[in-house]
Amino acid sequence: MNNLDGIVNLIEANQSFLVVSHESPDCDALGSTIAMALVLRNLGKDVIMYNRDGVPEHLRFLPEWSGVDDSLDRVADVDVVMLLDCADISRPGKEFESLISEDGFTLAFIDHHASNTEGSEYCIIDENASSTGVILYRMIKRLGISVSPDVAECLFSTIVGDTGSFRYSNTSSETFVIAAELVDYGADPERISRFIYDNEPLRKVMLRTLAMNTLEVSGKIAFLHVSSEMFEQTGTEKEHTEGLVSMARSIEGIEVAVFLRQESAMDWKVSLRSKQYVDVAQIAGRYGGGGHRRAAGCVISAPLDAIKRRLRSSIEEAM
Repeated sequence: MNNLDGIVNLIEANQSFLVVSHESPDCDALGSTIAMALVLRNLGKDVIMYNRDGVPEHLRFLPEWSGVDDSLDRVADVDVVMLLDCADISRPGKEFESLISEDGFTLAFIDHHASNTEGSEYCIIDENASSTGVILYRMIKRLGISVSPDVAECLFSTIVGDTGSFRYSNTSSETFVIAAELVDYGADPERISRFIYDNEPLRKVMLRTLAMNTLEVSGKIAFLHVSSEMFEQTGTEKEHTEGLVSMARSIEGIEVAVFLRQESAMDWKVSLRSKQYVDVAQIAGRYGGGGHRRAAGCVISAPLDAIKRRLRSSIEEAM
């Protein structure tokens, strides 16, 4: 789905916008949210930014991050709701989903998840794009407006985050071209990388140590988990689990890494990553989730050991 002209016309025809991204936000989610808001404000629009979980510590270098609301209290009458890096209306959280279900908002999606099947008239979905920020950059070019240093900083961050600093299979020649252009517009690669990768609080490192002690390797599958007790012991929150699944994926001989984060007594958030050939989006889809071929997730309600058994069976079948 690619209705770029439709979304450009939608922006030009409306005045007030709510820009949202998925809960537990990453670089792409928040970088795209803030960049979109800055572009809209540059066009004279009224904009509210929302993310249920706010802005995690390691992303508070992004321009205008403090303007991201973690509640919907300020949302009254808006013309358009723009969902960025979201495969469906449930991804920004239950509060947002309830709001959207009750009121007749015009919805627009800009996303790169293959699992996005939203039927909105206004969609730009490109699963081959290395980040949602890349799609947004194309849209900015179509709008014919200049890219400010702050927008460049946000969009470069989306690329760094979603390509693993240009290491993942979603890195294309277009990715490098756009990254170079964003540097010319004012993005600082050293500063961005330093904040994303070299600015971790001690409590996150302590949590990582506990998580690594849970490592289980079964053939080409690696499991890690973080329990509620670990969060309490280290004084950490779910945002501090960022990157743990990649540590398991980096182990020699591992094809699929599984990270499980406890959400409640029985609910576990599952993050799946693969290296070369397993489509983890299909595996996540069996459990009501989705994502990309090499990175996907879902939520499963069951005892931890039972979840591991089920996932191990699903992954071995996919192999």
